[in-house]
Amino acid sequence: MKILIILCAIFFIYIVWQYFELKKFKVTEYTVKHSLLHKEYTAVVLADLHGYTYGSHNAKLLDQVRICKPDMILVPGDVIVSKQEYTYETGLALFRELVQIAPVYYSYGNHESRVTLPVSAHREAFLAYEQELKACGVHMLNNATTDYDGCIRIQGLEIPLSCYHKGRCIQLPEDFLVRKLGTADTAHFQILLAHNPVYAPKYASWGANLTLCGHNHGGLVRIPGIGSLISPQFQPFPKYDAGAFDIDGEKVLVSRGLGTHTFHIRIFNRAELMCIRLKPQDIATKQN
Repeated sequence: MKILIILCAIFFIYIVWQYFELKKFKVTEYTVKHSLLHKEYTAVVLADLHGYTYGSHNAKLLDQVRICKPDMILVPGDVIVSKQEYTYETGLALFRELVQIAPVYYSYGNHESRVTLPVSAHREAFLAYEQELKACGVHMLNNATTDYDGCIRIQGLEIPLSCYHKGRCIQLPEDFLVRKLGTADTAHFQILLAHNPVYAPKYASWGANLTLCGHNHGGLVRIPGIGSLISPQFQPFPKYDAGAFDIDGEKVLVSRGLGTHTFHIRIFNRAELMCIRLKPQDIATKQN
């Protein structure tokens, strides 16, 4: 009987903990230095929102974005849940506020890609959502490129939905990024929005100076000192789960994301808003 009471108490504590854990996020700051940057910039990264709101009309999230004073807002996919159209409205309401703060650049995640298929019952609703985003000034980068302030090139990569199949990892063709985005321009600081981090080495070898990913949600459950237990593709102990990675001299940052879907779990894995300080290498060197 005592064991049953203890187990019930533990379960109750867990439920309460998860309830509050899923309503909080942290701001994680990174500094990236590069010789191609002419001055300092601040970028905010929102990944994997999945229709979540923090406070009424996302007021808490918007307040933190404003505190960061971003020059650009970067969104590497999965703002929505493909089968839940109310998340389109949540995302649109947030973007209408974000564009008042700084230019917003948004690329597809697997949820956006899935709902564009002709067989999707929600395709028309998503296309209307996308048109509204463009109308309010969001830069949609679906295998597309745009420049920012002369020295920064921002690109958004969409990969095949087969790359998100559970239980297996599909290899991208060697020339996939070149076919979709062209050859990386070495005269610009290249920021790549690429939802799935499993292909991080390919993003770096293509020429992305800074790649921003999400998708793994930090692995849902993290073991302190070890990392995440499993990825959304059911890959155990995924290498690119969350945080910063240096690959061949280039930087890859993987967000824990801001929302969840299907499995609403976060254990030692607080949701996050990324704030990235981009600095010229020479200025950073003098300051060190």
